[in-house]
Formats: sequence, C-alpha cells, structure tokens
Amino acid sequence: MKKILVLILVFLMAGSAIYSQDKKPVEKGGKVWGYVFGDYFFKASGDSTGSGTQYSSYGNSYQGFEIRRAYLGYDYTFNDKFSSQILLEGNDKILTSTRLGLFIKTAFVEWKAFDKVSFAIGLVPTPTWSWALNEKAWNYRQVEKTIVDMRGFGNASDLGVSARGKFDKAGNYGFGLMIGNGNGQKPEINKFKKYYGTLFAKPVKGLQMEVYGDYEPAADDKNKTTLRGFAGYTYEKFNFGVEVFQQTQKNAGGKDIDAVPFGVSGFVWGNLLGRENIPILNVFARYDMYNPDTKNDSTGYKENFITVGLDYMPIDNVHFMPNVWVNSYSAKNSSATERKADVVARMSFFFVFK
Repeated sequence: MKKILVLILVFLMAGSAIYSQDKKPVEKGGKVWGYVFGDYFFKASGDSTGSGTQYSSYGNSYQGFEIRRAYLGYDYTFNDKFSSQILLEGNDKILTSTRLGLFIKTAFVEWKAFDKVSFAIGLVPTPTWSWALNEKAWNYRQVEKTIVDMRGFGNASDLGVSARGKFDKAGNYGFGLMIGNGNGQKPEINKFKKYYGTLFAKPVKGLQMEVYGDYEPAADDKNKTTLRGFAGYTYEKFNFGVEVFQQTQKNAGGKDIDAVPFGVSGFVWGNLLGRENIPILNVFARYDMYNPDTKNDSTGYKENFITVGLDYMPIDNVHFMPNVWVNSYSAKNSSATERKADVVARMSFFFVFK
C-alpha cells in the first residue's frame, strides 16, 4: 500500500511540472478569520436513549440555547511557495470543567512545490471532507454535518502529511492523498497509520463528482476500509447532490465477523429571493438513510434523517435559519423496543468574520 502511494505521488509530481508557468509573487502577511454558529432548539419528540446524534441524549420537551461551533483561525503566507494555518475550535462537546473549551483543529505548513501540487505537514485537514467537494456542495454545515461526519466515520483533520493538486490548468480534475495517525486531533496511541485518497472531476459546467477511499489497519488482524462517492449539480439558482458511503470493519465483532455500515444522503438547496444577484432568502432540504451494520439484520436500528429550513441573509455573512431536524429509527427486529423519532425545532444563527 505504501509503495503504491509513493509511486502515485511521484507520477503526479512529475506530471504537474508540465503545466508550470510564471505567476506574480504572493505578498507576505497574515489574516484572522472565523465563524460561529448555534441555535435555540426545542425537542418536540423523542426520548434520551441516545444514538450518538446531536439531540438523541435529550429528553422530550428539552430546550435551550447552544453554540455548536466557534472557529478562530489565522492564515499566514510566507511567500508564493509556503503558507501556514492554525485554527482553534470551540463547540458544545468540548468542555473545560463546566464551560465551553477550545482545542487545536489545524496547525500545518503547506509547500507549493510545483505549480499544480502542494504538500502539507502537521495537523492537516483530511480529504474525508475538509478538502473534499461534498461538504462545500452541501453548503449547510451550520445546519448539520455531512453523513460520513455525522455518523462518526472519519476526522476533519489528522496529524500527518498530505499532498493535493490538479491535473489540468483549469483545475477541473484533481486529487488528494494523505498519510496520518488516524486519531484526529489526539496524539497517536499505536504504530498503525491511516491512508487517504480522493479524486475529483468537474467534466462539464455545473457538474462535480468525487470518489474517496481510506484504509486504517489495526492490531489483531482488524482494519477499516471506507469508500465514498459524491455527485452534485448546480442548475441556475438551485443545487442538488447525492452522497453514498460504506465502511467495512474487518473482525469488528470477533474472528471473521465484519461490520459494514452504509449510508446514502441526498440534498437540494437554492435561492428563493435575491437582489442584484445577492441572495437574501434560500431554502434547503436533506434526506439520509443510514444502516449501522448491513451484515446484521436482527439487532439494532436503521435510521432516517431529515432536515428542512430557510436561510435568511439580511447582510453578507449573517444568517438566520429556522429549520426542523428529525432523526427516526426503524428496528431490524420486530421484538426490539420501539424508539421514538427525535424531532427538534430550531432557530439557527451563523455569522462569518474575515
């Protein structure tokens, strides 16, 4: 596996030199940026049995205000070849005593070694979704994570080294490769590494496609292999997308007993009202189907996720988003305890500073 990745990397580096061209020098300097999103929420239905999703642990009629994410980032450009980033994140799951806490989300330096290829080392965004097309196309991370992220099958960043680049001058075809610890923002705890790879294409105007895979070995002949595919299309003021993923967890349930989670996600969003090409009101909707283990038909629950809402933008970079968040459960075994759907009404807010 390592040899294959090295050969691919050498090939891409060599090919990128063909497209090298002179460019104006980049000015040295840095900038601060960030964003915040949160909600007022009211849980209209459901219990606190929990499934790992955002509101599964709250009881019926629970309500409150929350900040689900706060970013504070600093990007610094050394010259036209070297740049860096450090990003701090605070969210409702990171607590210091009983208060919201912070952690380092990214901290890396990137070297544009060739005209179409760059390398990064440190706590680097992964190709799983941070440098991928799927999250950007969905466009509403402030409402909910993409399905792979939401269900906990990856990390936004990892300690390691990455390469990303493009095959053509227009940037319509490209790749991402990475080797990391596989432990996200936490220190390494074993000798095994995680291998990532993604390819993307924008063959015609409005259409974008991506295939992604990662492989993570572990002790006792265990490993995880994740495959993901995405296709999206922009038509005038509306955007559509479909994402499919599957992860094979070898020997997860014991010797020769694998677990295979699977999910499909589809979304649409677009502009309803604008002024001089400036959006004022958008609408969005998404539906996910998720099975935590397709190899097991007798225990557990299949889950369906739905969100629908509006996005009101009174000025640039300020959003108010009334929305409904629903995660329902379907028992695989008729004798299993019925689990009520988690139904949450929210008034979300989102603002960006840069």
